[in-house]
Amino acid sequence: MVPLEGKQLVIFVLWVALTAIVIGVFWWVMRSTRRPDAYDAVSKGGYRLRKSWAWFYGTLLIAAFAATLWTVPYAWAQPAAAKRPAMVVTVRARQFSFSMPSRLPAGRQIEFRVTSDDVNHGFGIYSPQGVLVAQVQAMPDYTNVMYFTFSAPGTYTIRCLEFCGVGHSDMHQTLTVYPAKGSV
Repeated sequence: MVPLEGKQLVIFVLWVALTAIVIGVFWWVMRSTRRPDAYDAVSKGGYRLRKSWAWFYGTLLIAAFAATLWTVPYAWAQPAAAKRPAMVVTVRARQFSFSMPSRLPAGRQIEFRVTSDDVNHGFGIYSPQGVLVAQVQAMPDYTNVMYFTFSAPGTYTIRCLEFCGVGHSDMHQTLTVYPAKGSV
């Protein structure tokens, strides 16, 4: 099991705390309804409690949305440097290889146009550390478009992520990402 760290740990702790609070509220409601109270008093209290929780969770969701909105990968959220035209790279997948350039620049937005000549394939880009950094489906008679900017030079690996036949496990190739002109 991978240990939790950083933001994942904070989110997990918050989730556990909120879950404990919700369970506690349900337990309290269950215990309080066992008393021989009048139905009106119980229902009014229940509706008040339900309304309070709705406001609490609604506010929490809006705050989470507002806090993470700046991380979305849309054009209006990108810095001005990323607004220059993307370098277009056509990728054709076929059993059991990819047809694409073997060298691309770092720091430049790449527009991958991914399609397949035969069956469904996955097009996954793995960083030099072996982490999946981008992926899209390659489908026959359809071109998927994926935008990606390589942040650092290095040797990346392209792998098929969709079982496509007996040679699927051998469907990978390396991609050399070289430093962009003018970088140190």
